[in-house]
Amino acid sequence: MGKYVGWIEHKGVRILFLNGKGLNEAENLAAQEELKQELLRDRSGPPVLVDLSKTAMTPDTSKKSKEVAAVAKDAGLPEGLAAVVGLNKLQKAVAQLFDRGAAHYFDSVDQAKEWLVKEENKRHKH
Repeated sequence: MGKYVGWIEHKGVRILFLNGKGLNEAENLAAQEELKQELLRDRSGPPVLVDLSKTAMTPDTSKKSKEVAAVAKDAGLPEGLAAVVGLNKLQKAVAQLFDRGAAHYFDSVDQAKEWLVKEENKRHKH
């Protein structure tokens, strides 16, 4: 796997994990590019966990996030679950304006993993 993106398993659910903890802007951009490439490679619309704790958030990193979402949508990938950890209240508020409910925000990686497992199991029961 890449430097920042890899697969983890939690309670039997496979989750694509971007470990962006403590990254500077250039590293954040590289991590998001890795995420985009893995989403295009896998194509199943897997649950995604992104840890952005203590990570540089800039207009360029926000733009890159939108690009990743647009590329996934344009490629016809099924919409997967997304959990984001590590944003402060202002960052969450701004992010929620743009993502239209596609991502859910959590204070810890453990909370995010639990939610992803619960939601993924619900998805597969239908």
